[in-house]
Amino acid sequence: MTYTTVLWDLDGTIIDSRAGIFNSFNHTLDALGLPRLAREDLNQYIGPPLLDSFIAICGGDRAEAERAKAIYRERYIQGGGALEADVFEGILDVIAASKAQGKFNSLATSKGLSGVQIVGEHFDFLHLFEVLGTASNDGYRSTKADVITYALAELELLDADLSRVVLVGDRIHDVEGAREHGIEVILVKWGSGDESEWGQADAVAETTQDLARLLGLS
Repeated sequence: MTYTTVLWDLDGTIIDSRAGIFNSFNHTLDALGLPRLAREDLNQYIGPPLLDSFIAICGGDRAEAERAKAIYRERYIQGGGALEADVFEGILDVIAASKAQGKFNSLATSKGLSGVQIVGEHFDFLHLFEVLGTASNDGYRSTKADVITYALAELELLDADLSRVVLVGDRIHDVEGAREHGIEVILVKWGSGDESEWGQADAVAETTQDLARLLGLS
């Protein structure tokens, strides 16, 4: 039995967005008068909802975290941070092959819809997905589990075959969100995860060729 529907994480799985995220975080910290992040400290903030990251950075001060989120989004969306990214080599071919073989494909990302649309239109990959499962711009839908709930509901409206669903991601947050829905997980090694995170997945892909094989595409 092969997978019938594939949910795709975005940052760290399809695109390498670390430069734009790193620059936008430090722009925000400068505006708040807080110490800048070192590059090696960035990974912990790639994956979780943005507001949660800023709540941690701001010592639990939610109001200051909301201000930080607004500053970040302005720099990331209007200031070009979203386009400080690259598509991982070969990944769009895998998604296209999944679509060509009749599987349903949906994004399942904690990135907000505005950012997804900007980067997706720039790199021309939005047409590969039946559903854009993203965080909502207003922050109402932000966690990975919430995003998956939304994506699955939208896929049901399209009569998608949800008999065997898999999530492809790169971080422990992908695993945790998928497990809330009883969904299998493949983590890719080219993102921001590490050995401890990969060990929680059902399978791990070293390369896009590995991923294609795990998805039953080759």
